[in-house]
Amino acid sequence: MGKRYKGLIEPIIDWDNLIQAHRLARRGKRDRAEVTAFEANLWQELAALQMEMLWGTYQPGRYREFLVYEPKRRRILAAPYRDRVAQHAICAITGPIWDHSMFPHNYACRPGKGTHAGADQAQAWLRGMAATGPCWVLKMDIQQYFASIPHALACSVIRDKIACPATLRLLDRIIASTAGHDEREPVGIPVGNLVSQWIANLVGNRIDQWAKRELRLRRYARYMDDMIVLVRTREEALAIREAFREQLASLGFAFSKTSILPASRGLNFLGYRIWPHKRLLRRDSIRRMRRRLAHLEYRHAQGTITPFEIQQRINSWEAHARHADSATLRRRILGRWGSLTVN
Repeated sequence: MGKRYKGLIEPIIDWDNLIQAHRLARRGKRDRAEVTAFEANLWQELAALQMEMLWGTYQPGRYREFLVYEPKRRRILAAPYRDRVAQHAICAITGPIWDHSMFPHNYACRPGKGTHAGADQAQAWLRGMAATGPCWVLKMDIQQYFASIPHALACSVIRDKIACPATLRLLDRIIASTAGHDEREPVGIPVGNLVSQWIANLVGNRIDQWAKRELRLRRYARYMDDMIVLVRTREEALAIREAFREQLASLGFAFSKTSILPASRGLNFLGYRIWPHKRLLRRDSIRRMRRRLAHLEYRHAQGTITPFEIQQRINSWEAHARHADSATLRRRILGRWGSLTVN
C-alpha cells in the first residue's frame, strides 16, 4: 500500500487553494446564475466553506439531475456550485497523491494521459507485435461502471493513500451524498462529480494492479471502464477474460460486452479504429459530428449562434480527428465553414 498521507486538511482549506478552486469550478460557467450569486458574496461564501470543512460540519447540497444521450444515454447528477468548489479544493491536494500511485497505462482523467496518449500506446503495441508474430486483442467494457461502484468500496480505495481524518470525513460525506435514507449497502457514485472521477479511477487502479501483479500482463491498458489486452493467441485471451470476469465479480462488477479479435480486424479504442500502421475515426463519432453540424447549421440560419461560436464548438472534434488518418474526411465534413482551416 505504501505511504499514507496525513495533515491534508490545512492545505485543502488554505485561502489560496480555495480561490483557485473557485476559478477552476467557474470555467465555462461564469454566466450561470449560481456562479454569479456565489461571486457576489465570494469572501463570505469561501469563508463559510473553509470553516465547515475545517470543523467537520460540511454537508453536500442537493444534486440537479438530467440526462445526456451522447455517446450513450447517461444519468448525470450535477452538484451545487459551492460543492464543486469544495471538490476542486480537495482534489487539488489529493489528486497528485492518487495520481502518483496509479498504473502507468491508465489513461483516464490524469495529467499527461488522455485518449490520444492511450491510442498512441495501443498502436505502438500493435505495431511491435504485428512485426514479430500473431496478435490478438481482448477488449472488455464494464457494465454501468459508475452506477455499480459500492460505497463501501469507494470509501476503501480513498483510504489506500489518505490517512487524514478530516479529509476522509469530507470524502465520505461526498460519497454518501447519493445514498438513500434506507439503503444499508448503497451503490453508485455520480457521473458528474470531480471526486467521482478520482474514485472510479482508484477502483480501476485496484483492477490494474491485480492485472499487473497477478496476471503479469505486459500489454494492458485502461480508460475508465474500457480495458484492452494484447496477447499472442486466442486461447490466452480467453483465459485472461475469464480471470477478469471473476475478479470483477468479486468487486461487484460485470461485463457489458467483450470481444476477442485478431489485430488484423483493428482495435476499437478511445474513439478510434486502430491498426498497426493506420488509424481511423470510429463510425459513430463521424455520425455524431454530422448530426451536431446539422444542428449548428440550423441554429446559424435562425440567428441564434455565430460562426465564431460554431468554430469553437467543432474545434475539439477536429483536434480528435487530427490524431487519425482523416484529412479527406475533415475536408468533406467541415469544409462548408470557410473560417475553418483543414490541413
